[in-house]
Amino acid sequence: MILTKTEESRLLDSMAMKEYGIPEMVLMENAGSSVVRLTEKYVDWDGAFTVILCGTGNNGGDGFVAARYAAGRGARVLVLLMGNEAHMSESSKQYRHVIDKMGIPVIPISRAEEGAPYIHDADILVDALIGTGLSSEVKGEKALLITLMNEAQGIIISVDVPSGMLTDTGRAAGVVVDADYTVALGSVKRGHVLYPGSSYTGTLLYSPIGIPDEARMDFPVHLTEKEDVFNILPVRNRVSHKGKNGFIGIFAGSYGMEGAALLSGQGALYAGGGKVAVVTSAGAHSALAGRIPELMVSSLGKGPFFTEADSAEALEKAKAYDVIALGPGLGREKETGKFVKRLITSFDKTMVIDADALFAVKEEHIALDTCPGRLILTPHVGEFSHLTGLSPKEIENGRIDEAIRFAVENHVVLVLKGAPTVTAMPDGSAYVNTTGNPGMATGGMGDTLTGIIAALAGQGMNASGAALAGVYLHGLAGDMAAEKTPVGYRAGDLAEWIPLARAEVMKMGR
Repeated sequence: MILTKTEESRLLDSMAMKEYGIPEMVLMENAGSSVVRLTEKYVDWDGAFTVILCGTGNNGGDGFVAARYAAGRGARVLVLLMGNEAHMSESSKQYRHVIDKMGIPVIPISRAEEGAPYIHDADILVDALIGTGLSSEVKGEKALLITLMNEAQGIIISVDVPSGMLTDTGRAAGVVVDADYTVALGSVKRGHVLYPGSSYTGTLLYSPIGIPDEARMDFPVHLTEKEDVFNILPVRNRVSHKGKNGFIGIFAGSYGMEGAALLSGQGALYAGGGKVAVVTSAGAHSALAGRIPELMVSSLGKGPFFTEADSAEALEKAKAYDVIALGPGLGREKETGKFVKRLITSFDKTMVIDADALFAVKEEHIALDTCPGRLILTPHVGEFSHLTGLSPKEIENGRIDEAIRFAVENHVVLVLKGAPTVTAMPDGSAYVNTTGNPGMATGGMGDTLTGIIAALAGQGMNASGAALAGVYLHGLAGDMAAEKTPVGYRAGDLAEWIPLARAEVMKMGR
């Protein structure tokens, strides 16, 4: 499932027509029929007064096709057409001619108020007004028409994208249709999943509209789906034992910030790590030892936090570990930063770098692309802002592209946490996560994710796969927890759902 920008959507359509020989009318037919077919289980078309608002672009052509299929399902259909009909493509004109022949009324309007009585009375409103080509703010009568739609009581179904939403960012270009359902055509668009576009989109449905999957092979950004995770999760056989499932070393915690270490360790255990060791500072040891019996807890040094003097012993311990997680609750002392630098620049296996270790990456000027290990960085927006010098607003405006840029330039896997979380790979590809919910916006969730990713890497997954699957399972566990407690469940509660989330994914193999 690829995720496209406007120019990529156009390229995909062009490839379908030029390289695969699929006529534009076939794509339009498939698009319009999908609008009705995919919403049938949510919307009762039979007998519904359905108003389809069409523009004069190809989105409007899709609307003409949808009118025909809605009528075929028993709907009472009326089309409102706004715009200069001379601008319509030949395919759109042909489908307009078809519904004229069927007796479906088409009412051209130039002012929003002309359509107001019909919009007010509609049971179903189909938004085929603007589509993906929008590049400037919606103004005038089209803006008023969108406002009328949003104020109406009918169910709103948007064709491809809600009119007024910028496809690449999900941001509003003035006023935006607030859809109940959106049927993405050919590809899911970035704006469907980026905030605030995800809120305008409503329930997202998808149709490939007959474009061959082969045409999508070279697009770099994807949605993470359950099938993607199923295909890469390790499966245990009957002779599996703890030694085959990874020895995870978690360097975390300092005096007063012990909880982060426990949460990371707990995440690793519930994600199936064979053996999990938490290595903490002397000042945090007493608060951690024995709290979770399955965690092996040890300490370094004599102080409340790690120092550079502790790094040699840390690296000696690390020789036994298959994977390291580094950062949660370490603190931001200068000496701790030097400790972090020694580990990152010396450890040659997979390492998950989070929280305070990310702060040290910037402050200690660590050249990530020269480090010997396979690095997975898991910043939230604030941490990524510190790493890059970009403002949080700049990051959110370019969440996907900035994540990819950093991953490529630094030869790392980057997990940019947030809504949605983006996992960017050093080869320039990226996966945008589909799981998770607002109830996860609470302390400790990131620490738990660090442990999950580390544990998956310890079970034989490569860095990219461990990050992708860890993010998905973490969000799915949150979704399962939210079914019982929408807001107020803790990171520790979520960890207990991880095995059930993993089992849910593996059901695909039955």
